[in-house]
Amino acid sequence: MKKILFDLRGCQPNRDSKFHGGGIYGYTVLKSLIKQVPERLVVYYDAKRFVAPDVEQTMTDSNIAKIGTNETGLLQCIEENQIGVFYSPLFNKSYKQLQGIGIPVVITIHGLRNLEMNRDKTEIFYARSFREKVKAWVKQTCYYNLLLKKYWEEKKWLFEDDNVHIITVSNHSKYSILYYYPFVDEKRIQVMYSVSTAPEGYEKTKPYTMEKYYLIVSGNRWLKNAYRAIKAFDSLFDNPQYGIDGKVIVLGLSKETAIYKKIKHKDRFVLMGYVNQDILESLYKGAYVLVYPSLNEGFGYPPLEAMKYGTPVIASPFASVTEICGDAVLYANPYSSEEIANRVLQMECKEICEKYKNRGMSKYNTVAKHQSVDMDNLCRFIQKFI
Repeated sequence: MKKILFDLRGCQPNRDSKFHGGGIYGYTVLKSLIKQVPERLVVYYDAKRFVAPDVEQTMTDSNIAKIGTNETGLLQCIEENQIGVFYSPLFNKSYKQLQGIGIPVVITIHGLRNLEMNRDKTEIFYARSFREKVKAWVKQTCYYNLLLKKYWEEKKWLFEDDNVHIITVSNHSKYSILYYYPFVDEKRIQVMYSVSTAPEGYEKTKPYTMEKYYLIVSGNRWLKNAYRAIKAFDSLFDNPQYGIDGKVIVLGLSKETAIYKKIKHKDRFVLMGYVNQDILESLYKGAYVLVYPSLNEGFGYPPLEAMKYGTPVIASPFASVTEICGDAVLYANPYSSEEIANRVLQMECKEICEKYKNRGMSKYNTVAKHQSVDMDNLCRFIQKFI
């Protein structure tokens, strides 16, 4: 009996957090496959790293075969376990070893962030080590072209190998692939919306109890662009005539960072590090507005995560965000802290705020239906190879 090898490693913690968008995506796909074909699944993972407790329990309850990286290498795992198809919810450059392996390889490519992103002088403010500072500096120099070539080469083989099947999570990401790799036949790229991250029973979530607050997430990641949003609020707090009351909660930002040291009105900002899913949902629901000026997205979860609670969103119009959010969010140029401040002022108008609250909930319901259909399509697509 041919089996599916599900590579769970990309879902496990990265350097930023235990949970991340791509990881939650992968966990959700895995749980769906477990419901449908538990006897056909083999999970490859790093036994020394964290796995979400609910996923671990689901695998245990369904008696899913698990093989650790400490037990065997990836190729050996494929050879010894009657694997008919390999699936990974996230790309890893180590997958080059799968080229020409002789079984179908299905990989979800969430986007081509390394190729799409412009150089940004603020990246160095997020550096947490000397090495990261050097890397940020290099990206501002002519050496960046060498990095681009390296990133392009890492994925080139995927699109040359006819045995590799590409899933991507938005039309933006599909056409980014076709732009950077024009030799690819577009029929080889399946667009299936990124899976829903809404927890079961989210409607019963209680809002975070605090005075009025704006919410900024992923404050430790330069691509999420928290610095310019913080700068926008700081400029509004400079002048009491703007009448901006309440505070700004920033997730992921540490007081040790260069960004925090640049904040003038520190008493107006509440810094939180990693928060679990329950608290995050509570924060989304209780926020007056989510401010999400991301510089790049393959899909973009946070706006939807806020919109399902009727929380209005100020977002960047870059990459996939307009495709997913449509006219349900208020857009701002993410490179302009002045324009972000302008949008915050607009959201202080009750009529405008209410409009985006209603639009957001309606748009979320539409996208959620699309996500549900595409989840089924993805699971069927993987299973057709066994």
